[in-house]
Amino acid sequence: MSKAVHTQALALLTKRVFSLKEIQEQLEAGELSCTIEQADDENSVRTLQGKLPSDGPIVAIEIVEAPWPAKIEPEQDLGPFSYSGALERACKFNVNWTKAAEVAAQHQGVVLVRMRNETSEPSTATEVLTQLMALAKVSLSIGLLPDVAGYFCPGGEIFVPVEVLDEILQASKVAGFPPLDLFANLRLSWLDDRWIIFETIGNAQLGLRDFEVYADSKQHDLNDIAAWLRRWSWQHLQAENALEDGSVASGPGEGSFDVVYADDALLPPKRPVIRLIAQDEAKMPEGLPARLRIDRA
Repeated sequence: MSKAVHTQALALLTKRVFSLKEIQEQLEAGELSCTIEQADDENSVRTLQGKLPSDGPIVAIEIVEAPWPAKIEPEQDLGPFSYSGALERACKFNVNWTKAAEVAAQHQGVVLVRMRNETSEPSTATEVLTQLMALAKVSLSIGLLPDVAGYFCPGGEIFVPVEVLDEILQASKVAGFPPLDLFANLRLSWLDDRWIIFETIGNAQLGLRDFEVYADSKQHDLNDIAAWLRRWSWQHLQAENALEDGSVASGPGEGSFDVVYADDALLPPKRPVIRLIAQDEAKMPEGLPARLRIDRA
């Protein structure tokens, strides 16, 4: 039976709590008609609905009169892919915005932007990506209001200034490549003085697994690995092109990578991943979990 369900969530962190009226006026100026729903004062949440142009789906915008929680409780409805510690990790792994943590600590409210679908049936990865792009454009419209601290994608653990949201959307349109940088973060961690783990966080929003690349940084350029992480994600949008579990994939620096499907990401949050372990000359660090050892004899 068909019913209304909320899908992926995007958010704007705000320096003050916005009113429904100013958000409604901002959206209507961008030709997105909105209807204010009854406020739920008990839970400090106020909601309005808007219909995307050209008979698009319904967008639900919620005003939360509190900062984004460090710990997500089961009863909190902040998106199906919102995990505890997401904002902290988004700031920690933000290499281009040195003031991310400082700005995040100052926000007082949240504007949550979600799609409201009249179905419980799952969508394809491409359909979900299209929805996320529509939500990003709605978020950008609201983000033009004063006192917006930044754009936050909880499922992808991304926190950036609103102007970056605009830049990525524009660059995506020119390049003809989906703006994955708005929905899935890239995280670099060092296992020792050579070996790294470079991973995506956020592919689950598209119904895809995240990737974990284990490689020797002396044999691979980190920028090349980052580009390949996006390439592999894009490749998996078409199921017929997905990497096969147990296979060997080509990757950055003409390297070969063992492909291992796993349900236990090494770093939080817990999620299914595709491990790509480089067949590099240098040995992997000692002390790693046994599941990361590859017998190539």
